[in-house]
Amino acid sequence: MYELPLEKAERKTTNGHQYYVFPAPPHHTNQVDRPTVYADVKSLPPYTGKGSKGTVRMHPEVMAPANVLLSALIDYGTKINDWSMQSAYIHNGYRPDDATQGYHYLRIIKKTIAENPKIFGTTTFPSNLEADAQSVLGKRGEPRREAFRKNVVESPGWNQKLADQLFWIVDRTYAPQGFNPHATGFVFDLDFSIISIIKGKIYETMLGTSTALNGWALQSAAGLWLNTYATKFGFDSYDTSIEVFHQEYRNWKTPSPGAKP
Repeated sequence: MYELPLEKAERKTTNGHQYYVFPAPPHHTNQVDRPTVYADVKSLPPYTGKGSKGTVRMHPEVMAPANVLLSALIDYGTKINDWSMQSAYIHNGYRPDDATQGYHYLRIIKKTIAENPKIFGTTTFPSNLEADAQSVLGKRGEPRREAFRKNVVESPGWNQKLADQLFWIVDRTYAPQGFNPHATGFVFDLDFSIISIIKGKIYETMLGTSTALNGWALQSAAGLWLNTYATKFGFDSYDTSIEVFHQEYRNWKTPSPGAKP
């Protein structure tokens, strides 16, 4: 039932693994029914279903649906002998919205500036705003977050265009404190093996929840399947063009005991 158009794909083999590589598909965004209520980590057991590795913690309500999703994905991969699907597993689940979230938000801001000299030149992030960047900023549109962005615009060497370019990149990669869907327990990231083909040479790597590799992930059997069918199982990404591997359970109903709104 949940099959892929294999006739449109190229078959590639490397390191003993077979992959189907598809044309880049249409992607989609979905901001409907995203989980927002933070969980109490003490109430979140480890996931032990299909595609389980390690001690990823998730909300009890999402355990069975996640197992169904991963079973369908991996079993179909076995049927068609595609390693991207067969190698899929849940890489991470619950992640607290604490100081580490703010630390990494600032780190990614600085990393984005350093890695894009054609955009930012020698401009650096204002040192007097580093504490603000690591604070609780909330989701887009909230006063704290908008005030922070305005302060960046008005800093020496910055302007509206530069700031817009910075946050267009950063906000597609990582969220600040105060807006972390992973802290709800209803969200997880998948990891799976993919190949990229550059100048005729095949490179095999684990996706590793990398937004930089998301384009190749979308052309893989695992990524295309998620892009096409995840919603049939109650899951979806906020934007498959950014993180097709990021899956949020959209049928969530019951926050965990001790959850924080």
